[in-house]
This record gives sequence, structure tokens and C-alpha cells, in this order.
Amino acid sequence: MNEKFEPKKSMNVHIDDDILWKIRNEANQEACTIVHCTYVAKMKYVNGGWINIHAKTVLHIAEGFMKKPEQLELLHAFNIPIAPAKHYFSQAGDVIRFTLYFPPLPSDWTSFTLLEDTEYFDGFAACGIPRNSTGIYEVFLR
Repeated sequence: MNEKFEPKKSMNVHIDDDILWKIRNEANQEACTIVHCTYVAKMKYVNGGWINIHAKTVLHIAEGFMKKPEQLELLHAFNIPIAPAKHYFSQAGDVIRFTLYFPPLPSDWTSFTLLEDTEYFDGFAACGIPRNSTGIYEVFLR
């Protein structure tokens, strides 16, 4: 009973309008804000030290004297451990590249700051990142 099934040459497929809208919305490049980061291990540490990212990392804006600061919380981090876990470098000068995902920027933000909120106030900060049309950014962290 080895029957061979021929694929249909044409098929009528209907996708519900609500589902189609959801698919298109999720595929939107600005459905999230992506920040690609580069960090070089410090020369002051014998083996380059270590790196991680705190879960309280945000994109931050505070424009105007009386305006309440707004922020977007980190959704996901790729290729870097979340504190307290650490990535240990092999030697000074090693490079790590990692990507951080945040919700989409509000439409009225023209620039923002990447701010890692740590208990010792020693986290990363990249200030004055200008908004672009792609929602994808690159920063070099020191």
C-alpha cells in the first residue's frame, strides 16, 4: 500500500485579520529596541577581570526640569550573564559583544541613555544615544 501523494498546486489559505495584524505587529522592527554592546576587558586587571549585566538595566530619558524620568526595563540579554553570574575574561584586552533587548522607544523620545542600575553605582552608562529609524543601536561600553 505504498501510495504516493501529490502536493496540491494551489491552495486557498485564509488568515484571520486579527491574527494577521498580530503577526505583522510582532514582525515590526520597532517591536523592541535592540542595543548591541561591545566591551573590552580592562588592562588594569591581570586576567581582564569579569563582566555581567544587572537585571535592573534600563533605557532612560529625563527631558525638562519638571518632567518625570521615564525608563524602559531590560527584557532579555544575549551573550552576557545576568548578575550575580559573571563572565571571566582570559586576559586583558579580550572583547565581548552582547545584545540587550528592551520594549520599543516611546514616539516622543529623541535620545536616551543606557543605564545599568547597580547597588554600588558602578554600572555601565551610555548617554545621549540618538534615536534612529531602525530601533537597533550599537554602543561601546567602558
